[in-house]
Amino acid sequence: MGCVANYIFSVLFAFNANLHPVHVSVLNVDYVEGKPTIDLAFKVYIGDVELAIAHNYNVALNLGKTNENPDNVKQIDKYFAYIFMIQINSNDASKLVYTKMEISDDAIWFYFTVPVHKKVRELLIRNQLLFDIYEDQTNLVILSVNGRESGYRFDYYKREIKIKI
Repeated sequence: MGCVANYIFSVLFAFNANLHPVHVSVLNVDYVEGKPTIDLAFKVYIGDVELAIAHNYNVALNLGKTNENPDNVKQIDKYFAYIFMIQINSNDASKLVYTKMEISDDAIWFYFTVPVHKKVRELLIRNQLLFDIYEDQTNLVILSVNGRESGYRFDYYKREIKIKI
């Protein structure tokens, strides 16, 4: 999912592995007509998401460490419900369903699904990931609809977009 997103994040990660002066995340949104879910995959630096959750909830996650917090999924769910919203066809905000996480070097992927009950005609996406921590945060969104990709950039001032499908 999201070859473009993986490439962008890999390039940015390679330049910033030690210094990390750029605050960036990548979100892949994958929708295939007729499928009962929309798949979401967020890629962020581990330290950034740990800082955000510590800042908001005073909880240490220790992701990928031997003393990893046993309530990580609960804390991750709570944070993503706070910073991210997806609305399908102007209905109420959809509930994110956490599926898994994968650690890759200093980055982490968080995977969620959103149930789809009717044909998707429009999406409203609000992505405020890490804006509570960094004013210079950039969130890249790669939307794949039936295999056709489009890219969007969110920043501190542009936090949401309405997309016709």
